[in-house]
Amino acid sequence: MNKSIRISFLLVAALALGSGDTVFARKKKAAAKDKETKKETPYEKLFKGKACETVKGLLTIHKTDNKVYFEIPFNLLNKDMLLGSTISETTSNWFGSVGEKPTDPLHVVFTRTDSIISLRQVNTSYETDVESLRQRIAESTRPAVMHNFGIQAYNPDSTAVVVDVSEFFLADNEQMPPFSPYAPILGGGRWIVKEFKKDKSQLGKVKAFDDNVSVQSSLSYEVNVRDGRYYYIYKLPFTAVLTRSFVLLPEEPMRPRFADPRIGIFYSNKSAFSHENKGIEPRYYANRWRLEPADEIAFRQGRLVEPKQPIVFYVDNAFPESWKKYIRAGVEEWQKAFEEIGFRNAIVAKEFPMDDPAFDPDNLKYSCVRYSPSPVANAMGPSWTDPRTGEILNASVYLYHNLVKLVQDWRFLQTSPADADVRKVMFDEETLGECICYVVAHEVGHCLALMHNMSGSAAIPTDSLRSPSFTGKYGTTYSIMDYARNNYVAQPGDKERGVKLTPPRLGVYDLYAIKWLYSPLLDAKSAKEEVPTLNQWITEKSGDPVYRYGKQQIFARFDPSSVEEDLGDDAMKSSAYGVKNLKYVLDNMSDWVGKDDPDYTFRQGMYNEIVYQYVRYVNHVLLNIGGLYLNERYDGDELPSFAVVPKEKQQRALRFLLEQIGNMDWLNAAKMQAQWPLMSNISSELEDKIFGAVMSRLASVALSAVKDENPETYTPREFLADVQDFVFAPTKKGKTLTVPEKNLQMKLLSNVMLFSGVAKKGISGDPLSVASVSRMIEAPECVKALSRERYGVLPAEWLGMFTNQETVEACGEAVPVPESLPKYLERQGFGYWVNVNSNMVVEPLDHLYFDMLKRIQVLVKSKANTGSEDTRQHYRLLLYKLEQAFK
Repeated sequence: MNKSIRISFLLVAALALGSGDTVFARKKKAAAKDKETKKETPYEKLFKGKACETVKGLLTIHKTDNKVYFEIPFNLLNKDMLLGSTISETTSNWFGSVGEKPTDPLHVVFTRTDSIISLRQVNTSYETDVESLRQRIAESTRPAVMHNFGIQAYNPDSTAVVVDVSEFFLADNEQMPPFSPYAPILGGGRWIVKEFKKDKSQLGKVKAFDDNVSVQSSLSYEVNVRDGRYYYIYKLPFTAVLTRSFVLLPEEPMRPRFADPRIGIFYSNKSAFSHENKGIEPRYYANRWRLEPADEIAFRQGRLVEPKQPIVFYVDNAFPESWKKYIRAGVEEWQKAFEEIGFRNAIVAKEFPMDDPAFDPDNLKYSCVRYSPSPVANAMGPSWTDPRTGEILNASVYLYHNLVKLVQDWRFLQTSPADADVRKVMFDEETLGECICYVVAHEVGHCLALMHNMSGSAAIPTDSLRSPSFTGKYGTTYSIMDYARNNYVAQPGDKERGVKLTPPRLGVYDLYAIKWLYSPLLDAKSAKEEVPTLNQWITEKSGDPVYRYGKQQIFARFDPSSVEEDLGDDAMKSSAYGVKNLKYVLDNMSDWVGKDDPDYTFRQGMYNEIVYQYVRYVNHVLLNIGGLYLNERYDGDELPSFAVVPKEKQQRALRFLLEQIGNMDWLNAAKMQAQWPLMSNISSELEDKIFGAVMSRLASVALSAVKDENPETYTPREFLADVQDFVFAPTKKGKTLTVPEKNLQMKLLSNVMLFSGVAKKGISGDPLSVASVSRMIEAPECVKALSRERYGVLPAEWLGMFTNQETVEACGEAVPVPESLPKYLERQGFGYWVNVNSNMVVEPLDHLYFDMLKRIQVLVKSKANTGSEDTRQHYRLLLYKLEQAFK
């Protein structure tokens, strides 16, 4: 190649190389420019440069700068969820305890409209089986918007939207408050006046699990607690950390089971529409866990099988170690009930698995037994259910620390006369453990959806409670869901004979209720197809009082066989044994515990409990006067819907109570009170209360006489004659009257004048109304002030009627009917009401009062010069009062 050609080639090559570098540089510059001009997505901008915590589960949650974002997948829109709230931390457990769920969860869905995501509350109260009605019902029950969220961004693959939910979780939501409706501070007519402090509130932990997510909100308030006159707490700074959880409801709802008012099961109620020629059909679905056999073939063959999903309760690691095995035993006591219907290990208790990072008691898939360091002397067992079917999804048992005082008080008071092992200030571990086990088993029964059965003990003959063979088999009641505690009928020496002093772990009724509620009916194709079998199971037991369901009486007491804290079928006989034991305790308590109670704290507390227990006993008797046995019944059942307490029993009840008046000096405990600060004699106040309550039963007697088909019924005239004959028996005999006898005569005169109005304006006073039926005897105020009632705790179990949840010990006192309730009270299957006008007058009674006063006047005149001079002066006073009244 010649030189010129070589030069040309090199020149071309150089030009070519130079041109490549230029092109590369241009491309590099263009790429940099493109990179500079490429826009960030809204998703990237939202979290750019921020310290962001992200958790993934049912949905993805981002937390940054006191803000929380939900990344909601499109496939979760319109999916049914529960939104509920749990107290995780609190300034004061006077307002609610850690682990407590203050309100029922809300049924919610997320929906999308254009660029808005709405959180809506679902209304499932209407339903239909008719396809053509579904659209109209859906339009008539459109979910209400709770909160709207603007879409902030789409996730990178555009399968979810991101919304800012911070404002929702930092708001004072009345439907998810940090204040429990059964908080200890709220007794005695008190209420909370609160002012939300948003500037002192903040967001906390976020968590995500496969089927639920949670966000913690630290909410601050300024709190006042007051009644109509006083502030009990004034401007208290208060902060509670609430864990708000969204729980995905099952994709395939459980087949519901129709509830039946003849058996005590918590329920969910709905209204059903159809094209049949009838009106709206009320439907009641029994609450229950979804319990299905893992091996259906083996189950059909009658072999015990494991359930597909057992019921598991996790026991809080905060409990004292000595309690834990008894708590586990209380949970697993129910295994025997499930074994009778074919399930093995259907319910189990486990420790908090502290070495499992996936475990979290705030995760709603874990049901727990929680510990509360609280002065409340109680426990309770609420649950969360699927509102569509009644399926229980989560349940909790709360044990408040002062429960130990309550159960020890019960055991000491009710069994120490017969059991020397409990005559002490502090029980040994085993005795206390048995008491705790009983309470846990009762509360777990509520978590399984069993209501109270207050007639469980009333089916037992009183004398059987002193039988070693009977009590060894049945304990004190046929149902652990009863309020029947320990065997206060047992007398000194009975334990040595083998008489059992404590309630059963499970009763015959409990086994029957679990069978009815949880037995799989595999051949039924629908809830309706189950009904004939379920109905038969109840009907075939309807004549046996062992299986009778005694509904808890909330606002009025009619039925003496369905009350709290009683034992046996004869209140007079049982109460006589109980009073005898109380006297025994008072006489011997100082000898038993004096050396361990130098400051009298235990004895003073126990004295208060003795007074309360005595009041319970006389109330058990009181309700027999004019009492009515009430039964839920269907056509074909053996028991009547109501029956009047027999005349003989009413008369024995009256005599028992009148004999108590004037024979109550033992309650004053003079020897012990001499060592205490000065206080009045309890007997004087109780005498007035008991006699006033007895006289108020006249309206009940009148009502029962009207309803009784027996010609030998107890009439109001006979009732008043029996009272007069008892009170003036010493006068008829011409005896010198004792001070109690004179007081009783004066009480009778005053009460009759009060009720009839004769002392004011002739005989124009209003007759007694049936509203007086619910009047019961209350403990003296000085006793209340020193009792556990000072915490203002309402009976937890009463809440079941409002929330299907459970909860504090009923003290046997009447509950006032709220002013907002209608005057006509219904008792309709699943309700708590008796269909009697609360202001109804059964019959005019003034003529009976007038006749009674005239007969007293004649008698006293005839005996005016008998007895001692003091007795004659008493008669002169009575005659003067009568003469003034008749003017």
